[in-house]
Amino acid sequence: MTTTPPSLNSPPAQGPTPLGQPETIKLILDRSRRSTRTVPIRRAFLQKEVGKGGTKSPGALTDLVRRSAKRPLDLYLLLSAVTSSGDFSVTEWSTTWARSVGIFDETAGTAAVSRAWKVLKELGLITRARGEGGKSTITKLHEDGSGRPYTAPGEGVGDPYFQLPFEYWDKGWYSILSLPGKAMLLIALSQRKLKFTLPQERMPKWYGISADSAGKGIRELMKHDILVHVDDEWFDTLKTRSGRGSRPVYSLWPPFTPRALGEPTADEETTTEVSSDTAPKE
Repeated sequence: MTTTPPSLNSPPAQGPTPLGQPETIKLILDRSRRSTRTVPIRRAFLQKEVGKGGTKSPGALTDLVRRSAKRPLDLYLLLSAVTSSGDFSVTEWSTTWARSVGIFDETAGTAAVSRAWKVLKELGLITRARGEGGKSTITKLHEDGSGRPYTAPGEGVGDPYFQLPFEYWDKGWYSILSLPGKAMLLIALSQRKLKFTLPQERMPKWYGISADSAGKGIRELMKHDILVHVDDEWFDTLKTRSGRGSRPVYSLWPPFTPRALGEPTADEETTTEVSSDTAPKE
């Protein structure tokens, strides 16, 4: 008689049954006490300024996508949800974080979470220290990866951020979407507009996301009716015989429709057509 070994991603059959993944995430979100039930994330996580003159380069998200670092991204978003005040830190057992990413074996879960925190620390997004009772204290740093202390976004003009709603976890999108889908959802949210374009050929330069990954993420979001093609934008170009080209215009469907965005930046106060031959105003 043969037996099938238990999966590391399933609760053990013997002993007290640990809390499941959705239930663990719910408890973590409940302790955040965010009345808006949204998570503010600076655009710098996706695209940061380098030097003077408004020059921008891909942010920390590109490193996570290139490393296929799904667990570090999942933990970072959940950490961002729960660290809402004070020194923006949280002290918790590794096994709790492991359950939040669907790992129920204590040894394997602790190791996986440790590796994920290491990735985020290398990117300058967090610090990690020993906490009481065998727990670890994770402190969130500024989203631009500079290692600066974290501050609440939106306190002044020129500090654009977007909101990730708790429905991302409530409705199970954290487990449904692939890494490209999650990346493109964050990029779409960062547009801070009801209608916007997502030119795939520009994603490598703007966000460090390959055109193929961007296309996969967009198609996935459209499949789940998160992203909807609502119009087409025409522009002048020498890349077509007619001298005119078009690209899709998208909108995010509820619950991901942009909200609570704070004051618009100078570039967002006016809407201009984006040419395929020039970089966009960010």
